[in-house]
Amino acid sequence: MIAPVTDADSQVPLPVGMMTSRQLARRARLIETVIALVAESGTTSIQMRDVTDRSGVALGTVYRYFRSKDHLLAAAFAEWQGKLTRRIVSSRRDENEDSLPLVRDFLRRVLQAFDRAPGMAVLMMQMTASSDPDVQQLIEQGSSGFDVAFDHLLAAEPRDDVSYIRLAIGCVLVDAVNRMSNGRATFQETLPQVEGVADILLSTRGRRSASSRKSRSQRTPA
Repeated sequence: MIAPVTDADSQVPLPVGMMTSRQLARRARLIETVIALVAESGTTSIQMRDVTDRSGVALGTVYRYFRSKDHLLAAAFAEWQGKLTRRIVSSRRDENEDSLPLVRDFLRRVLQAFDRAPGMAVLMMQMTASSDPDVQQLIEQGSSGFDVAFDHLLAAEPRDDVSYIRLAIGCVLVDAVNRMSNGRATFQETLPQVEGVADILLSTRGRRSASSRKSRSQRTPA
């Protein structure tokens, strides 16, 4: 029988899939501690000692789960973001249900979440700009979760259109969060802008069907 991996087995971060239940619980406690600290004081003042003191996890143990402070911060953001998208994906919906009200509701929830936790908006911008491979992997996982959530919301749309709609709304949403994070816009200002883009993309007038787009791409100049 293979013995379970313990904290003393290695000085490098353990893969999540190899952690015991106790290690997973400890890792989750670290992540929830960081989420709370970011909500309270932002990201710039967070020190690893603050995390260990509040979580009760020894500093040496932290580095068994996370390679660096940025790795831990990225994991905290990924978990916080994941709660938003998992709630959407787990909801049931009729494939023929109009997508627009669902998308508008999702966008409102996302912007509200960042408005209530402005430190997370700053953290998202910091992590997105990071060249750390551990951070990049977590950010990519978060982006994948966002894509899955939008695929769920856009189930009634032509499949060839979904990726374009998702890309456009995603870009506008990130821009809105960025402007909120640096004080250039408020939630009340960004929400109608993001919703307006969704309205255009998902309205009958603004959305090209897959067949019309194909016809246009095949059209040759006279």
